[in-house]
Amino acid sequence: MTISLCEQLDRRRQAYPNQLAYVIDDDERDNQTSIDHVFRLANGLLAAGIGKGDRIAVLSRNSVECAEAMTAILCSGASMVPVPNTATPDAQKNMLLDSAVKGLFVSDQYREAALEHFMDLPTVRCDLRFALETPCETFTDHTSWAHQFASDSPDVTMATNEEYDILYSSGTTGTPKGIIHSHLARNLLISGTQTMAFEGGRVLVSTPLYSNTTITTWWPSVWVGATQVIMRKFNADRANVLMRERQITHAMLVPVQYQRMWAASNHTSENWQSVQWLFSTSAPLSEEMKQKILTDTDAQLLEFYGLTEGGVATTLVARKAAELGKLGSVGQVQPGGELKILSETGEVLGPNEAGEIVGRTGIMSDGYLNREEATRAMHWLDEDGQLFYRSGDVGYLDEDGWLFLSDRIKDMILSGGQNIYATDLEQVLNAMSDVVDAAVVAKPSDAWGETPWAFVVKNAGSQRSGDDIRLDANSQLSPIQAIAGVTLVDELPRSDIGKILKRQLRDTF
Repeated sequence: MTISLCEQLDRRRQAYPNQLAYVIDDDERDNQTSIDHVFRLANGLLAAGIGKGDRIAVLSRNSVECAEAMTAILCSGASMVPVPNTATPDAQKNMLLDSAVKGLFVSDQYREAALEHFMDLPTVRCDLRFALETPCETFTDHTSWAHQFASDSPDVTMATNEEYDILYSSGTTGTPKGIIHSHLARNLLISGTQTMAFEGGRVLVSTPLYSNTTITTWWPSVWVGATQVIMRKFNADRANVLMRERQITHAMLVPVQYQRMWAASNHTSENWQSVQWLFSTSAPLSEEMKQKILTDTDAQLLEFYGLTEGGVATTLVARKAAELGKLGSVGQVQPGGELKILSETGEVLGPNEAGEIVGRTGIMSDGYLNREEATRAMHWLDEDGQLFYRSGDVGYLDEDGWLFLSDRIKDMILSGGQNIYATDLEQVLNAMSDVVDAAVVAKPSDAWGETPWAFVVKNAGSQRSGDDIRLDANSQLSPIQAIAGVTLVDELPRSDIGKILKRQLRDTF
């Protein structure tokens, strides 16, 4: 089976030349202009000998130029490597070395780091170093360079088993694992959104373009032709304005973004009148927040739980879940997939028994680049020899097949020989009216081995002490779950896609 992004774009350029492809700040770019530029870049890469089997990296803030460079790389037949801009320069260099990229697109704010750290990379060609914004002696202006080449379709067709991208986590040391996705895995995203009216829609892009979270909606939007409204950096007040002024129809938001948009002074249900589909992923969306979304909007809300590696994947259709009393779940396995729950000894557990979640779906990555041992460690085979991916998450399936999350295995607290799920404690804390955000981690204890310790962000007007919050929470918890202490903080450390960085909290002890 083969697919052609070039054919999709060329057809749209001819049929809808004036339709907006991208909006950012007050700038708008139509299909004709955007696709012309994408094809010129792709033809330039092909003329430079880049194509199937090659990799090109992009290190950039969110921008139209970044999105178009990513699209052009795919149109040339090469694989794209979107580099996390939140990673340290040393980690970024290791990613580029690991993936052996031959070219690099860089935006202005990362150029100095690139000049200092990336100039000695053996695989990056000097003629394929491009500035996405301001050119310099070392980085060629990508727009001027592209204008040397024709805007005709490159007419590249890809086999579904060929490489689409390599995604890395935002590491601080060493070489984070690079996850390999094929065109088959990525195009299953498109088939999964066929009923969601992306074509002709207006999609808010508020998370980093390099993240798997964003690609989940960016790629279907590029393929079918939605207008993408890009935020350079998320701001809740600005996002609320864009929802209303740009009449957004689709938005992928992580839980902390929903929380901040609803808490913003300019939040109103009128902002959400045009929205048809809302998506959430990357961290659990609380039952309370789901209910607020369902009350204030008419949108279909889908929560996705899964791995960037694939294999484990569920979808929660929130309105259906609310009717069935399952809103605290993360949904059911996606069609064609299968989930199992394993005990610590590898036995398959029954309904309502918590253990490690493993799964298999149509979307399964090709493993980790150059990391055979890590790839094998992710694998689990059932009695029939079928391959499942380990999630590292703890949860259980109820009697109806709905998945409920308990915790990450590494975040589970082992106190006095008892397993304590931090999420249970966090739910109690977050339900308090004067608590804005909370995280519970394991603190070393001479008496118990580990004991639960909470980090809490209060409402600005709250006068309660940390000890008062602790006593209130413990009155609702079992003695085994009792929180040993509370540290009040102004904010919790989070990744670029909203995940709480519990390692940083544990490092404070």
